[in-house]
Amino acid sequence: MVNNSQQGNLYDKLSHLQLVEQQIQRMANNSFKIKSWSITIIGAAIGYWLKDGYSQKNGIEIAILIVIVSILFWWLDAYYLTLEKGYRELYAAIDHNKINNYTLDIKPYIKKIDIKYVAITSKVLTRTYVWGIILEIIFFGQYYLKFRG
Repeated sequence: MVNNSQQGNLYDKLSHLQLVEQQIQRMANNSFKIKSWSITIIGAAIGYWLKDGYSQKNGIEIAILIVIVSILFWWLDAYYLTLEKGYRELYAAIDHNKINNYTLDIKPYIKKIDIKYVAITSKVLTRTYVWGIILEIIFFGQYYLKFRG
């Protein structure tokens, strides 16, 4: 049978785990928002690029800018995924009774995670952004060569 002090400790652990779960959910939600914003902004920029023959005049600058923006969104998405992984490590540490106080500090776990590695190895990120950037380059290249060639 569990006495009151043990129940209090169990409840503290559960509430701490719930706090960390909320942080993990926030990071996942931020990642989703980044993906939707990137699609919206890049789509609008491509629409502007195609508008009124802008791409025929000096559109190479905005085409390069669109690819750079795609890379920046990729990096920001990788940042949120890195934070999410840090919170997952914290969750595991709490679950295995390595942490006994209320903390949301993930600095020790983030130091072990390289954001460049996350950006390159995450299947979701690479499938979303690498293919998008490749398609942008192909699209811009064909369109630009069509009017320059």
